Amino acid sequence: VERGGALSVAGAAYVLFTSGSTGRPKGVVVSHAGVVNRLVWMQSRFGLVPGERVLQKTPFGFDVSVWEFFWPLLEGGVLVVARPGGHRDPSYVASVIGSEGVSTVHFVPSMLEAFLREPAASLCGGLRRVVCSGEALSAGVQERFFEVFGGGVELHNLYGPTEASVDVTAWECRAGDAVVPIGGPVANTRLYVLDASLGPVPVGVGGELYVAGVQLARGYVGRAGLTAERFVASPYGAAGERLYRTGDVARWNADGQLEYLGRADEQVKIRGFRIEPGEVQSVIAGHPQVAQAAVIAREDVPGDKRLVAYVVPAGEGRDGELPLELNQFVAGRLPEYMVPSAVVVLDVLPLTVNGKLD
Repeated sequence: VERGGALSVAGAAYVLFTSGSTGRPKGVVVSHAGVVNRLVWMQSRFGLVPGERVLQKTPFGFDVSVWEFFWPLLEGGVLVVARPGGHRDPSYVASVIGSEGVSTVHFVPSMLEAFLREPAASLCGGLRRVVCSGEALSAGVQERFFEVFGGGVELHNLYGPTEASVDVTAWECRAGDAVVPIGGPVANTRLYVLDASLGPVPVGVGGELYVAGVQLARGYVGRAGLTAERFVASPYGAAGERLYRTGDVARWNADGQLEYLGRADEQVKIRGFRIEPGEVQSVIAGHPQVAQAAVIAREDVPGDKRLVAYVVPAGEGRDGELPLELNQFVAGRLPEYMVPSAVVVLDVLPLTVNGKLD
């Protein structure tokens, strides 16, 4: 509360804690202005009508819950609240969507893939749109979505760090795309793909993604040094404008949309070559027999670092053939040093409590 009891748009609306890559929790201070901008943009993009039903199933420690709670309440919609832990049960989620006439639901891509395997998913007749964020959305999961729902339900891929009011980019998915972009900026937001000197990189070249605009958080609670490190002065905006260093690697495509490549801190060096595991993962996820993929660097023997791919098949009965197929598939699209040393086929990928890849 500011002087005189009035609220300031720049004042703190809430604090969300995120572990990031270090594992040490960081309290992100989010302003009223950032949250309001994100909610107003969402309404302008999707046009929720009075009485329309939105499912709230995201734990409130995850920032997606912010729009699930407030968007329908601001627009005269109906908030349908899932039971605690229900977001991890695809059968339950499908039954709630069907019985309550839910039109809008959010999924982390890992959970969307599990939901699409649920036979009752295709019976969610009132569903109008599915919003995805929290992880990279693979082309395989996108194609499965359109196989289940056809063109009658929209699929939207959003991206955003906790430090920037939930989401800063959006893309409406299209059947047949080999790569799923994260799209372009939401309202009052600017995006930059920059090199180590904060210079813009060419189209098609990966660089670190920076965000500017009204949705940037105020910083980290009690962490002035970290705030200064991550929220830097912008060489492209007005005096005093900040850029947030996301730590994510992205590139602009020829259509002016952003494609997510992975985390900058996940870049690894194998046999002298620098590799983005996210780029290899993106290629593997494009194989028609792959529903989900994860690529990591393992060092089971000290000094012997290898790239390993973990995949969930899209079909049945070809598990034994898939590793060789995928090696050939990757070898035809990437340099030899980026071909995984091993491909491990799994029934499911392990998930965290929020439904993200563990």
